[in-house]
Amino acid sequence: MKLNAHCDCYDDNSYFLFDKKNQITFFKIHSIEKIGYLLDKSPVVGESFVEFISQKYVKSFDGLVARCFQGKSFNIEKRLKIQDKDDVLLQIVLTPVFAAPDQQYVSCTIIESNRKTSQMKLLDEYSHLASHDLRAPITNILSLSSLLNYSEMESFDTGKVRELLKDINFQAEKLDDIIKMLNRLINKDDAPDDFTVETTKTDSKHIMLVDDDPLTNKLHHMIITKYNKNKRVVQFDSPVLALEYLDDNRPDLILLDLNMPEMDGWAFLRRLEELHMKIDVVIISSTIDPAERVRAQSFKAVKDFLTKPLTYDKIKHLVDS
Repeated sequence: MKLNAHCDCYDDNSYFLFDKKNQITFFKIHSIEKIGYLLDKSPVVGESFVEFISQKYVKSFDGLVARCFQGKSFNIEKRLKIQDKDDVLLQIVLTPVFAAPDQQYVSCTIIESNRKTSQMKLLDEYSHLASHDLRAPITNILSLSSLLNYSEMESFDTGKVRELLKDINFQAEKLDDIIKMLNRLINKDDAPDDFTVETTKTDSKHIMLVDDDPLTNKLHHMIITKYNKNKRVVQFDSPVLALEYLDDNRPDLILLDLNMPEMDGWAFLRRLEELHMKIDVVIISSTIDPAERVRAQSFKAVKDFLTKPLTYDKIKHLVDS
């Protein structure tokens, strides 16, 4: 019998299953360090919980288990005072499990509430940032961009338009900073090693842009060709059409987006490997998920991972003649 089929619990909890004789029929201890303060010794299948639960808790525990066999359930929290250490807060869930009239059990799940409380605090902080700090620059951007639709804009001189765009850009940077902060909250310890920039610079005269957003492709095309008139830059908003282009052409460099509906960047990279095409690839993505950077490093073709917005400073070591 799998206890987790009967309990609403996390995978990393400790749990026990008792029969009518209060004997253990099954148990799993996730962290003896945490629940060890509740026990006098390590449990053994077949023995009564009276044998291993700390004597100071046996009487109350025995009463709760007896009531569970009568159909009751209990969800209690127990704070254990530990000398010279922080208190340990445990959540203990006792639930009757009636597999059959002659097969009655009580499940006991022990959750480290300190961990759960920490997660809830993280979610609260994340929720506050998303609903308050994040909304502020978004609403400002929407308000500023709506001004572009006013008929009075036709009489604005270039300076006023530049000033308006500067304000929009400032709010967008604030928004980007908040999104990065949110990402750091949930990926505190997952920062991957960065890509090592190769010392040998290749002359990329033929560059392919693959991004399902045509506007992004146009902007990247403008950035590259503004400083390098001699570059041949081809754009594809369909990765499937980009692969067809590779049947008869070999660009020196591919700037590749990841999040595309028809075929994502990962599938595109796998296809390059299947075709044994040795073309340098630089991922240009809006993602700041560290797991994506780690995954990108598993592809030999990927030489760098740059986050949008793309600037010439970010790619000049790749495309400069």
